Amino acid sequence: MSVLHDTHVPFDRLVDYWFGDMGDADIATIDEHLMHCDSCGAQLESVALLTQGTRDAFAAGEVGAVVSADFVARLVERDVRVREYRVGPGGSVHCTVAPEDVVLISRLEAPLHGVGRLDLVAEMPEGATEHFPDVPFDAASGELLLASRVARVRPLPAHDFRLRLFAVADTGPQEIAEYVFHHRPWQ
Repeated sequence: MSVLHDTHVPFDRLVDYWFGDMGDADIATIDEHLMHCDSCGAQLESVALLTQGTRDAFAAGEVGAVVSADFVARLVERDVRVREYRVGPGGSVHCTVAPEDVVLISRLEAPLHGVGRLDLVAEMPEGATEHFPDVPFDAASGELLLASRVARVRPLPAHDFRLRLFAVADTGPQEIAEYVFHHRPWQ
C-alpha cells in the first residue's frame, strides 16, 4: 500500500490497521503516515473510541447481534460468563438470565443449505414485531447465533416470544424455522 503524505488513509484501512488485519509492510507505511498526518491520527482515534464504546456497550448487555461460533468461543476462552440456549426448528426452550451472565446466546438450528439471504423476525408477546433483514449467517454451520441484549432481557417478566427465520429469494420470503422462548426471571 502506498500512502503519500498529501493523501489520507481510507477509513476501512484504518480499521484494519487498528485490529492488526494487514501485513507488516502496510502497518509500517501507515505508522509513517500517521506521524505526519493529524487528520488521519484523529480518524484513528475515532476508530479506537468506537471500538472501546462497542466493547463497553456489549459488556453492559446493551448490544444485540448475530455472531459467529468463533466469537462465542473467544468469549468463553476469556472467561466471559456466557449463557447459551440451543433450539431446533419448530422447537421451544425455557430460558432465563442469571445475574452473573454477561452474554446470552440463542443457537437457532436451521436448514440453511442453499439459502442466499436470511431474514429474522422477532415477535414479542405484546404484539410488537421487529424485522431484521439480511442477517449474516454461515450456511454450512446449520445455525444462526444470536446474542441478545442481556440488560434488556434480564428485568423482563415471564413471557413467551417467537423468532422466525425466512429464506428470501426472488420468489419472496419462505419461512424455514420458528422458535419459541419461554422466558422466566431468575429465581
